[in-house]
Amino acid sequence: MEEDFSSDEDMETLGSNGKRNKREEDGIGSSGLGSRKKTMSFVWKHVTRLKDNYDRCKCRHCGKEMSCPTKSGTSNLKKHILGCKAFFAWKAADAFKRKSNLTLYRVSEGVFKEVSNELIILGELPLAFIESLAWRNFCLKVQLHTPVCRKTSTKEIVAMYASRKAQMKKILGQNKQRLSLTTNIWVAPYTSASYIVITAHFVDASWKLRKMIIGFKNVDDHKGSTNAKFLIDCLAEWDIRRVFCITVDNATANTSAMKKFKEKFMSHGEDALVLNGEFLHVRCATHILNLIVKEGSNEIDDSVYCHSECYSSFEFRVETVKMTRGSLPLDVKTRWNSTYLMLDQAMKFRLAFEKMEPEDKPYNDYFTELTDGKKMIGPPSKADWEEVERLVHFLVIFYNSTLILSASKSITSHKIYNEIVTITRNVKRD
Repeated sequence: MEEDFSSDEDMETLGSNGKRNKREEDGIGSSGLGSRKKTMSFVWKHVTRLKDNYDRCKCRHCGKEMSCPTKSGTSNLKKHILGCKAFFAWKAADAFKRKSNLTLYRVSEGVFKEVSNELIILGELPLAFIESLAWRNFCLKVQLHTPVCRKTSTKEIVAMYASRKAQMKKILGQNKQRLSLTTNIWVAPYTSASYIVITAHFVDASWKLRKMIIGFKNVDDHKGSTNAKFLIDCLAEWDIRRVFCITVDNATANTSAMKKFKEKFMSHGEDALVLNGEFLHVRCATHILNLIVKEGSNEIDDSVYCHSECYSSFEFRVETVKMTRGSLPLDVKTRWNSTYLMLDQAMKFRLAFEKMEPEDKPYNDYFTELTDGKKMIGPPSKADWEEVERLVHFLVIFYNSTLILSASKSITSHKIYNEIVTITRNVKRD
């Protein structure tokens, strides 16, 4: 038997005197348009006649257009409604809403496109993701809009960037306050390409500390003149004419860049820099700590290298016998804190590594291999473990100070002196 979807609201309405409502007698149906006969079928709650063509209707749920001549009845419309997936989704949601007093809302197509583009950006996904089977299947299952192609998504992302940049310019120009800048150059590990980035730090009108990246560009070299030119061009693009200080790494090229930048930026007027730029150049405290630790680590480099090779051997064993790796990080030569984390974890697995030496042949064979004609250093001896233990106690002092001074959501300049005292006191005590 055919399911009945009609309700009291679908039937003709009666007035308080028991007579038919004048609106129905005038032939106005639930679609809001004049009709030549009464539209009493339940389908008229789910379809709407087109204004420009009275003999065609459009489904309110899926948007499909159908032929609906007034003399042909509603069989064609009813057949579509009873097979419309969007209608049954609405019906299930409507039934749930009646029971729980919840209201069903559908995300607009504009919001859907915006969050889809933000998903690609924040998740660092390729543009091809928007066309992937996985994403289209997800949108289909949760009744979202049909995803666009990657070309359309690219245009929308570029437009979003331009819009957000205009908003950022508006925020920066509200109070005309001074900005503090940080800049750094880093090299991509796989392409060896160099990139320079500039971040602006300021306090907004609500007295909240804010930061935003205002410049990111590929550079050919690390010369001071290149850095200074990029700084000048970036600030001109954002119409920034007042700077408090610039924090950079403690490198010779940066010292040269700050001198050239100060000479050119002073052309904006006496108010461009504080005290004629006498305190413009600020050296990064965490970078100085990095240089101190790297210099001190050279004296026990063999012990550290031995443990690094030990970890590489452990990786080799993982690949050959499919062991569970666990949380054993390897060090990165340019970041001493990764060396500290590696050694700190190694101390926790000391007994396991010592047990591998007499029992594990692949572990010992790894150290017999030659690299550039030289034999690997290791396995670690008892003296190596003792040196590493002392080194971990030493590095943790600098590691904790680095974490404090590297905070990005709070001001840290006033904490530098306190950390210097803390490091000095702990080093003398040890």
